[in-house]
Amino acid sequence: HKMGHGDSLAGKPGKESDVSRSIQVEAGDDMRFSHETFNIKDGETIKFIVTNQGAMPHEFSIGTKDEHLTHGKMMMANPNMHHGPGGASITIKPGETEALIWSFEKAREVEAACNIPGHYQAGMHSPVMFVK
Repeated sequence: HKMGHGDSLAGKPGKESDVSRSIQVEAGDDMRFSHETFNIKDGETIKFIVTNQGAMPHEFSIGTKDEHLTHGKMMMANPNMHHGPGGASITIKPGETEALIWSFEKAREVEAACNIPGHYQAGMHSPVMFVK
């Protein structure tokens, strides 16, 4: 299980002092994230400010597709798993806003996703595009 353990192809948790910019994200019960296109430069540290507009909990998790598949299987086994600050995933309760700071260093094949059972499968994931 690589999510949040520092050896991900997606990068690693970032520090507030290194944040290059913030991106607002809305999570909804339509199983979609609403946000500007994630155009990230290598080495950038982004603060994702995620607001849950829905009536059910959602997750915002940074990882590769393979990591999300692995994480999703863990979530199926532990559907009430809660993710706090400081890792690759945060859980956002209905009506609440949480932040995830992520440092994209030599990252590739990255997406943001909700791994609550059924949410990823319903389309709740967004690609991260890397730009020069």
